[in-house]
Amino acid sequence: MDFQTFKEHIASLKVVYTVRDRVPYKVCSVQGNLLTIQRGSTGNYVEIKLDELYNFYSNETIYTTKNAREYISGYVYSPAVAVIKELVK
Repeated sequence: MDFQTFKEHIASLKVVYTVRDRVPYKVCSVQGNLLTIQRGSTGNYVEIKLDELYNFYSNETIYTTKNAREYISGYVYSPAVAVIKELVK
């Protein structure tokens, strides 16, 4: 999947869930190179760089928070994994 298609698929997502506890993350927006998500547990907003997320998606076959650390900056590994897991369902 190319980067533009990847962005479109992510933009179409509404809610994704953490793998372990099924905590919801609301997908708020995709603007430029940023994905904005609201954590269901805290209500806080976090941003994930789409180019980093795409590299994670493209270069891994197993999507875990441990693997995400190699690609994703900031402490947004869990939402990043939740988005990718929903994408590859």
